[in-house]
Parts: sequence; structure tokens; C-alpha cells
Amino acid sequence: MSDHVPSPIPEEPDILIQDLEDIPQSDITEPQEEQPVNRCARCDCGIPENEEYCDDCLSAMQAYPVAPGAWIGAILCALVGLFGLFVLGVNLLIAHPVVQGDEALAADDLKTCFTYYADSYNVATRLNDLLFPHAELSFFTNGSRTMEKQILAQARLNGPYQAGLTIESNYGQNPPKALRGIYEEYQDISAFVIEMQQAVSDYRDSLPAGATGDYDEMNALVDAAVEKLPRTPSYLAQYYRFSVSYSAADDNARTCALLDKLIEMQPDALWLYASEGIHAYDQDGQYVKAFDICKDLSRLDASNTATVAYTVMQLRLMKQYDNALTVYDRALTLTEPSSEMQRQKAIVLMLRGEYDEAQTLLVESYDPSTATLEHLATIALCAHAAGDKAVYKEYKTLLDSYVPFEQVDLFAAGEITLEDIFLTGGGEVV
Repeated sequence: MSDHVPSPIPEEPDILIQDLEDIPQSDITEPQEEQPVNRCARCDCGIPENEEYCDDCLSAMQAYPVAPGAWIGAILCALVGLFGLFVLGVNLLIAHPVVQGDEALAADDLKTCFTYYADSYNVATRLNDLLFPHAELSFFTNGSRTMEKQILAQARLNGPYQAGLTIESNYGQNPPKALRGIYEEYQDISAFVIEMQQAVSDYRDSLPAGATGDYDEMNALVDAAVEKLPRTPSYLAQYYRFSVSYSAADDNARTCALLDKLIEMQPDALWLYASEGIHAYDQDGQYVKAFDICKDLSRLDASNTATVAYTVMQLRLMKQYDNALTVYDRALTLTEPSSEMQRQKAIVLMLRGEYDEAQTLLVESYDPSTATLEHLATIALCAHAAGDKAVYKEYKTLLDSYVPFEQVDLFAAGEITLEDIFLTGGGEVV
């Protein structure tokens, strides 16, 4: 048997290659690139090459250069711009007194700065009510925001108690952050004052008629109130220790020592101790210290008539008569004179021997509806010194119908002099 070698199995042809080989070369075409089309920049339609807009868009744009809806937007923008310029202009006008107020505050002229801030606030409020009566917010912020500045100035000028009252009337019990410290101090002061007023009233009701009270007993009332109200400001407790000693009127040296400590603790609390402090120092013959209080008051508000009267009195007690009259005359450029200012000037004139001028000033400034008994007594003293018996009798009779003044009788009897009355013991007729 012979070997038979089978023929190899033919490989299957590559059909894809075969098919391609069967396609005539002339039937194969190269892919064509797409030619770009020029389009209108406005409506995106096809247009000739090198053109930017189609004929329709070009005609519309030439007829209406601005889209109709754009006019409405332009008008609204113009109105908003004009309104903004108006508000800005008015705010700048209102801001002028604010700048002046800030300058006065920097110079510690608290009365002036308070006036500027108040003016700005009032103008802004009136304008807002007039132009935007139903708006919940003020458009004139330069003015409305000065309320906080007003209250901060008021706290330095008249103390946290008065400022606290203003806070409550404007903000209720929820003041802005800048005023919360003042309001909390106001609340602490209020609580302590109420407590002390009731305690002192009950104590004095228990005293015999005419008794002024014992300092140690009244000081114990202060201790009890502080223990009950531990948040009481320390300077306020010190003021009451001074005040009860002043009212006891049995130890001037102790009273003035307590006052010295109070001023050291809180030198800016003039609103609290100024009046009693001046009298306490005067009664102890410490006229320079009393005058220092007057100078501090003048720095706060030189136009305050009570401050002017105190200052004239202090200069008189220091026998600086010319300076006293200069202060009085200078004050007339700032304020109208009060009857007490005029009385203090008249006393200076009396001590200078100018009785007729002093009497004229006293009589002309006398107002039965507001005059004090001290004013009546001073007229009687001056009329007697001037030798005017008719005026002396008239006012002495009126004075006696209220209460007798021993000094007036002693002066008429020639037992004391005007210097004894007005230069010693506090320098006041009593």
C-alpha cells in the first residue's frame, strides 16, 4: 500500500480584500470637504460672502437703531439714577451737621455736638415722613443713624440715667449693640435709686420732727441696698454715702472726704454730684475745689445758665469780682440770663458797693411765679444797703409772709455785714 499525501486544504480567501480588489480604481472617490456658509450676524440666515447682515436685518436696523424694548429699560435706569442722585444729595446735606457734631464731640463740646446730631436726625425724619410716608426704613441714613450718637453724647452730658430714658423711648427694651452698656447701667441705677429712696423715706418718717438723721444709720441703709442689689455701680453707692453725710450736716470734713473719693472714682459723673458737691466744698471753705467743678461743667456746656450762676458765685467767694462779672458778660453772648444768674451778678455788685445798680437788676429780674425765697431775701438786703426804705419794707413783708430769714434781720440791725453773709459759710443767704 503506497502512501498518499493529501493535498493541503486551501485557505479561505479574505473576502473583504477580494471585494476591494474587485472594485475598479476609477470608482473610488476622495471625500470632499464641506464648504463654510456665511451667515447673518443678526438672524443667522445664509448671506453672500463678505457680507455681515442680510438685507432684511440691515433695513430693520437702519429703521430702528435701538430695539423698542430697550427704551423702557433706558428710561427706568435714568429714573433710578436720578432718584439715587437725589437721595445722595440730600444725604450729603444732612451729613454736614453730623460732621460738625463729630468735630464738637472730639473737642468735648457735648452740648454742641448733641445739638448738631439732633438737627441732622430731625431733618432726616421730617424729609422721610414727607417724601416716603409709608416707608418702614429711612432713606436718609446720615440723619437717622445719629440717634445712637445723640444718646452717647447725652450719656456723657447728663449721665446714663437720662440716656437710658431716651433709649427706652426710642428702642424700648431692645437697644442697638452700641447702647446696651448704657441701658444696663441705667437699669442698675434705677433699681438702686428706687430702693434707696424708699429706705431713706421710711427712715426719716421714723425721726423726730426737725431731725436730720444719723450718718451711720443712713450709711447702713446704703450697705443694705448694695447687698440686696450687687450689680449697683460702685460710684453710685459712693454718691449715696456722700449724700447722706451731706444731708446729716454734722461733719463737713467727712462729707468732703467722701466727695473727694467719689470724684476720684468717677470724675465724669458731674450729672450726679455737681450741685451738692459745689455746696459741700463751699460750706467747708474749699472754694478752689468747688470752682474746679464749675470749670468742668463749663467745658461740657458753657451756655448752661445754672453753670454760669455757679461760676459767678465761686469767683465771688474767691473775691475775684472783676472775673465774676466778665464770666457773666461773656455768657450773655451764649444764652439769655436766668433770674439766678442776675441775682449772682447783683450780689457781686453789692459787695463792690454798687447798691443802686444791684437793686435795679434784682427787682427787674424778680418774677413772682418763679422767684425763690433767696431772691426775695437778696432784694431786701440790697434795698436796706441802698437806703431804699420803701422797697425794703415791701419785699421784707413779702418775705416774712413765707418764712423769716434771720440774716436779713441781723443785717438790718447792723449785727452782721454783707461780707459775713455772702463770703462765709457757703456764701448764701439762709
